[in-house]
Amino acid sequence: MKLTDEQLNTAIKEPDLPELAACFDNTDDYLEKLELSPGQKTDVSEVKAKTRLNRTQAGIKLALEYWQNKNQLQATFQALLLIILSLLKGDVAVQVCKYLSDKYSTTSCPHSQERVLLNHKLSSYRDYLQSRYREPDSTSATQWPPVSTNKVFKLAMIQKEKIQRGKIDDEFVKLTITGKIDDILLKKTPVNLTNIFSEIGDRRHFVLIEGAPGSGKSTLALHICQEWAKGKLFQEFDIAILVRLRDPLVREAITISDLLPCTNKAMANEIETAIMSLYGKGVLWVLDGWDELSSDLPRDSIINKLIRPGTSQERPLHKSTMIITSRPSSSAELHPLVSSRVEVLGFNPHELEQYFTECLKGDSQAVQTLLERIRENPVVEGSCYLPLNASIVVNCFLSDNHSLPTSNHGIFTSIVQSSLKRYLQEKLGKTTPVGDITSPDSLPSEIRMQTVQMCQLAYHGIEKNKATFTDSDLAALCITKDISNVGLLQTVPSIISDGHLVYYCFLHLSIQELLAAIHISLMSPKQQISVFQKLFGNPRFSAVFQFYAGITKLSTSRPILSKLPRFLCPVPATVFDLVRKVVKTEKEKYGEPKPLLLSLINCLYEAEDSRLCVFVANLLNHNLNLDSTTMNPINCLSVGYFVSACSNTSNGFTLRLRSCSISEQGCKFLARGLSKCPNSNNDIPTEGIHIAEIIENTISISELDLFNNAIGNSGLSTLCEAFSANISLKRLHLTKCSLTISDDNGAALYQLLNTNNSLEYLNLSGNTVTSCRHIAAGLAVNKTLRTLDLISCELTDQSIEELSTGLINKIEELNIWGNDSITEDGMKTLARHLTTHCSELTVLWIPDHLGSCIKTVFRDANKERKRNGLPEINVLCT
Repeated sequence: MKLTDEQLNTAIKEPDLPELAACFDNTDDYLEKLELSPGQKTDVSEVKAKTRLNRTQAGIKLALEYWQNKNQLQATFQALLLIILSLLKGDVAVQVCKYLSDKYSTTSCPHSQERVLLNHKLSSYRDYLQSRYREPDSTSATQWPPVSTNKVFKLAMIQKEKIQRGKIDDEFVKLTITGKIDDILLKKTPVNLTNIFSEIGDRRHFVLIEGAPGSGKSTLALHICQEWAKGKLFQEFDIAILVRLRDPLVREAITISDLLPCTNKAMANEIETAIMSLYGKGVLWVLDGWDELSSDLPRDSIINKLIRPGTSQERPLHKSTMIITSRPSSSAELHPLVSSRVEVLGFNPHELEQYFTECLKGDSQAVQTLLERIRENPVVEGSCYLPLNASIVVNCFLSDNHSLPTSNHGIFTSIVQSSLKRYLQEKLGKTTPVGDITSPDSLPSEIRMQTVQMCQLAYHGIEKNKATFTDSDLAALCITKDISNVGLLQTVPSIISDGHLVYYCFLHLSIQELLAAIHISLMSPKQQISVFQKLFGNPRFSAVFQFYAGITKLSTSRPILSKLPRFLCPVPATVFDLVRKVVKTEKEKYGEPKPLLLSLINCLYEAEDSRLCVFVANLLNHNLNLDSTTMNPINCLSVGYFVSACSNTSNGFTLRLRSCSISEQGCKFLARGLSKCPNSNNDIPTEGIHIAEIIENTISISELDLFNNAIGNSGLSTLCEAFSANISLKRLHLTKCSLTISDDNGAALYQLLNTNNSLEYLNLSGNTVTSCRHIAAGLAVNKTLRTLDLISCELTDQSIEELSTGLINKIEELNIWGNDSITEDGMKTLARHLTTHCSELTVLWIPDHLGSCIKTVFRDANKERKRNGLPEINVLCT
C-alpha cells in the first residue's frame, strides 16, 4: 500500500499543548488514544491505516513543538519513529518515516532519522537471514561418514602468558595442554561459546577459532548462526552473516554486497549501503575456513579489507565484529590482528567412550572391543580425539567385521572405500569388492574412471590450493560431472545471487590430500619427485607427502649410491633429494620451531623404511632438535620410531624435545615408538610384554631432553620403565615436567637408577620433590650417575636428610640451588654425611641464602674429607 503526500497531509483537529503533554506522561495512554497499541495487528484496512497515519502525523507535529521547548527534540523524535516502525510494516513504515523526517526535521537530528531508517532495513534483513539459517543445513550435508558426529563444542581460550608446566595442577589444563591439539604452546582456560567476547573490552571484536582438521570448526560456525537465528546466542548483534571462505564466489567478490546472502543484487546493494553507513556496527561476520581460502586471492581483495579494516583509508567496517575459523597451521598471520584466540577441543577418553556407546546403540561389549582395538594401535588411539576421525573409525568397525585401519592414510582410505562400496550397492545394485584404491586397475570398471578423475581433481586442488570446484573447473580438466554421484564430492549451494542458486563442489581437505597423494603415486618415479619439488612451498605439502609415504612406503632405489656425491656418481632425482631439501631447509631455521622436519619424521614412520631413517640421522649428525615444536602423541610415536630405527648405528643419538607440549600420553607414545624393533618388521609389541624388555640393547639414544613438558608422574613411570634396561642413554633432562616425587609415587625413579647401567646425568629441577627416599635408595645402588640436579624442587631439611643416606656412590656433582626452605641445620646434616661418604663428589651447589653462613661448616667438612682421603668439595651458591 502506497500513500501520497496529499493523503499524509490530511488535516485533523489538533489537540492543544496541555492535552498532548498529559498524554506523554504515560506512553501507553498516548498510543491508545492514537489507536496504535503495541499488541494491535498491522494488517488493517487502507482507510483505517490512513486515519492512524494522519493522527500520528498531527501528534508528532505537536510533540516536536512541545518537546523542542524542553530541549529534548532528538530523543523524542527518535523514540516516536521507533514506535511507528514497531507497529507498521514494509512500505507504509518507510513512507511515514521519510515524510515526517522531511517535514519536521531540524538540523539537530538528521543522524537519528537516518539511523532509524537503516535499522529498519537491517531488521528486515535480519528476518531474512533467520529464515535461511532455520532451514535444513544443505551447506554442511555430507554423504560420509554415514555415522553422524555429535556437535562437540568444547572450547578453550588461548591466553597470552606462557605455560608454567612445573605448576600444572588444574584438571582442565591437564586435559587440554597434553599434546592433543595442534597449537598448545600457550596457557588455556575453559570458555563457553556465549562468553567468547566477554574479555575483549574496548578492542575490536575479532575472535579466531582454531582447531585441528576434523575438530568441528565448520559445524561450529553454522551452529553459531543457527543459534543466533533462534534468539539463543549473540543477540547483541543485529545480523549474523555466515561466509564460507571455500565458496568459489568469494574468490570473485569485489564488494561487500558480493558476500551477502540475498534474494537479488538490488537487495544486496541496499544492505551493503546500510552496513557501510554504520561502519559495520551491529554486524557479526562468521568467516569459516581461512585455511580453505584460495592462496591466489590478492592482498587488496574484499576479504582482506574486511579482516584488516585499518589498511583501508576510509576504515568502512572497523566497528564490525568478526569470528574466523582456521587450522592452526594456516592462521599465524592472523594472530597480530585478533583480539582473542579460541581453540576447539575434541574428545577426552571418557567422552570418546560415550560417543562410541551412542554410535553402537548401547552395546557395551562392542564398545569395549572397539576401545581395546584402538589401544592396540597407537595411530588410531592418537587420532580419535577428533570427532571426524572417531566417526570414521566407528564406521570402519561397523562395516568391516570389527577391523580397524592401522595408519593415518589407512583411516582415510577406509572412508573412500566405504563411499565407493556404498555407491556400487545403492546406486548400481552391485556387491563387487572395491579393491585397492591406490591401484585403480584393481577397482571395478564401474568406479574406475570416477576414482581416477577424483584423484586428478584433488591434485589440481592441492596445486591451486582450492577446496571447491565449479563446473568450469571440471570442464577445464575434462572431468565428467557424474563423479559427484560417488559421494565424496559434495554438491552444495553457494551464495544466492540475482535470485538464482549457484552450486559448487566441495572435497574435504583431508580426503583431497589423500587422493592427490594417490594421483602422484601413479606417476613415474622421476615425475613424483619433480611434483614434490614443485609443491615444496605449498602449505599442504606436508599432509600430501605424509599420505604419499603411507601409500608408497617411500620406496627408494640405489640407497648406497644416493649417499655419494653427485659428481662421483650421478643418479636420477630420488626421494633422498627431497629429504635432503627438507633437512637443509629446517637447518636454516635455527632456533625456530621445525614443523616441516617433524612432518618428515611422521612420513618416515608411515613408510617404515629404516634405511631412510639412518640417512636422515646422518644428515642431522645424530642430533634431532625439535625444541618448541608442538608435538601430539602421534608425533611422539614417529620420533620414537625414528630414533629406534637408527639403533644399529654406532653414534649416540641426542634427542631434544624442550617445550614441545608432550603429555603423559605423549610419553607413552614416545616409549612405544622407541620399542619398535627395526629388525622385526617394525611391529608394535603385543600386550603384556614390558617395554623395557623390548628396548634393551635396541636403540642408540644417548641424550633425551624433555624440559618444560607436562608429562606428569604417569609419563615419568613410562619413561623410567622404558629406559631401565637400556644401555645407551647417558643424559636425561626432566626439568619442569609437572612431576611430584613423594613416598607414594617415587618408585619409578628408584627402578631407573637401580637397573639402568648407562645413565650419567639426571635433571629433575623445577618439579616438586616432597620426599627423597626413593631417589636416595636408587643413588645408593647406582654405579654410573655422575650429576644430579634438584634445582628449585621445594626440598626441605627432611629431604636433605633422606638424600644424604643415598650419597654413597660415584656422584661427582650435586645441585640443590633454589630450594629456599632448606636451613642451616639441613646443610649441617649434609656436611656431616659428606665427611666420610660420596668419594667422587667435587662440586656442590647450595641455596643462595645459605652461602655466607655455612662457609665454616663446609670448610671443616673438607678438612675431615682430606683426612679421610677424599677430594675437596667446591661449594657454590651462584
